[in-house]
Amino acid sequence: MRAKVGITVAVAVTAVGAVLAGTADGSPARVAAAAVANNDPSFVQVFDNNLENLPTVDLACPGDWQDLVYYIQRAPLKPDIFTVQQISDQTQLNSYVSRLSNDLGEAYAGVIADPSPAAMNSPCGPPKDHQTNAVIYRKARFTDLGLASKTWQAQSDESGTCANNDQARTVAVKVRLHDKIANKDLTVASVHWPTAASGGGVDCSESNAREVAAEMTEDGYGGSLLIFAGDHNVTDVADSGSFRPWYTLLNGDLGGSLGYRDAAYTACGGSKSCLAGNWTIGGDRRIDFLFARKTGGLPVVDHFHTITFDEGDAADQAATGSDRTDRDYSDHRAVMARVHY
Repeated sequence: MRAKVGITVAVAVTAVGAVLAGTADGSPARVAAAAVANNDPSFVQVFDNNLENLPTVDLACPGDWQDLVYYIQRAPLKPDIFTVQQISDQTQLNSYVSRLSNDLGEAYAGVIADPSPAAMNSPCGPPKDHQTNAVIYRKARFTDLGLASKTWQAQSDESGTCANNDQARTVAVKVRLHDKIANKDLTVASVHWPTAASGGGVDCSESNAREVAAEMTEDGYGGSLLIFAGDHNVTDVADSGSFRPWYTLLNGDLGGSLGYRDAAYTACGGSKSCLAGNWTIGGDRRIDFLFARKTGGLPVVDHFHTITFDEGDAADQAATGSDRTDRDYSDHRAVMARVHY
């Protein structure tokens, strides 16, 4: 079992089926035997994770993807919105949405960037050859308004200038939803920027930040809330200890002109040690982010939490009576937060 790192409070199994979810600043959260539906019109409950094509324990690049589902099943609130990266295709998304619907006791739906993405010849073999992104939402709360022009391609620099990357997995997807409880519209997007090996990383990160901010309101999108999340493949803090330009540009709390709020930054009060403790990959890097803004400014974002691998193990153990503690639910730790209108 991996050691728990940073300020994020670990999930503690208090009884079979009961889990305590903590927050980034260490404040307690309520115990829940099972997640309940959020019917509060003032906020939406958002989760995000790079699912790594739902790895199982016996693969060349192994994992235990069900740990996260068991955690979500026992979280204080069911997801209203769940942005995911690295889902294989429409068939795998349908299967995952069906599993969430079954385990959470109500219907979910998904909007996918590419139902049949081209192969990328992953070093992990066929299970990860096909990668795309999706937005999953709770049908009892939201209606998909069905707008077109829902995808765009992240940029990379492979020839001396920023241009659209050519990997299927870097196609982002956005959806405009009508919130039937709040009677408001919002736009949600799932993004996956290129890796440094593919011309991404720091290269073109500022261009990608500007592009995603523009896409959130173009082609009829927009609304009372704008939320995007995903795997950016670039850290917020440089080796020098300074916030990177792309991150400062997006982060309205740092004066960034694009005016988004980073859920983790808010929970940590800007503390870089707290942000480092909320790493999402490799035990030391934060490359997965949840950003939000609203009409006229920055929204309240609270109850942020980075879901540790040990928390996933504990949830699996509570649900099934056993768990492969040497297998994590993904290479990426998931994040969750409440975003207020």
